Amino acid sequence: MIEGIAPILFTPFAEDGDIDADALRRIARFELDGGVQAIGINGFASEAYKLTDAERQMNVEIVAGEVAGQVPLVIGLAAGSTEAAIRQARELEKYQPAAYMVLPPATMDNGSGSFVDHYVDLGQATDVPIIVQQAPHIPGYRHTELAVEALAEIAERSPGARYYKIEGPGSAEKMKELAPLLPPGTGMFGGGGGISALDELQNGAAGLIPGVGFNEIFIDAWDKWRSGEAEAAAGIIRAGDALVKAVSGSGHETSLHLRKHLMKRAGYIGSPTVRRPTAAFDENRLPDFFRIVDQLDLRVSKG
Repeated sequence: MIEGIAPILFTPFAEDGDIDADALRRIARFELDGGVQAIGINGFASEAYKLTDAERQMNVEIVAGEVAGQVPLVIGLAAGSTEAAIRQARELEKYQPAAYMVLPPATMDNGSGSFVDHYVDLGQATDVPIIVQQAPHIPGYRHTELAVEALAEIAERSPGARYYKIEGPGSAEKMKELAPLLPPGTGMFGGGGGISALDELQNGAAGLIPGVGFNEIFIDAWDKWRSGEAEAAAGIIRAGDALVKAVSGSGHETSLHLRKHLMKRAGYIGSPTVRRPTAAFDENRLPDFFRIVDQLDLRVSKG
């Protein structure tokens, strides 16, 4: 079972917008050295929705090579059809992923039953476990949110659906409702950059799938939580709350800008480029942001 802190790596770009492969390797190594329990690529945090098919494949090759079995590898899938998702899943099995984090086909709204069938059919077509991803906070996926009964139906009909990533408003409450409906051995994960991490842990989360940059906050909290030190875990999360809210409370695209500027300042990437279209970003906010970072004892802190 995957559990703990499993960040989705961002995709570093050079100033011309091309993928910076060496920087991606450094980002992967940064997270591995920090003690994460798993690593993911090609999620929203990777700007996978802005990449070509060849670039997504390139990302997987780079990260799989750097991870090299040290921790479980999670690969994001966001195919536009069930048939395409099955083909992608089979093609990516050679990288030995521990799970596929799967978004539903979102272009059309064919009803919740179609999304349920998508996950069931995919889960039955591959031996790689599936993470059912719910992302109603992303505009294009608002209509794909499934009720807890539908999520439980997926688990009942497809043993391959082993994990559920629940994020967006009300994520912790949804986990509380979903937990008793899932079979033993099924894990739930929080997302949203960790903005609801404490509530999600309290409601049954098996870990967190955040972004890059300051995951020692969540790793330390997870270690305390697993050892039964709930108050200590809560204290660690609260101490980092200002930073988490600064990054994850301003929208997804802004969080990408902030994380990339943070990792550029720390010397891990050469450019903070975020592919277009993206949210307007005012670099005048960076000094205040860096002050929040530097008040904490982080590997990317200065002072």
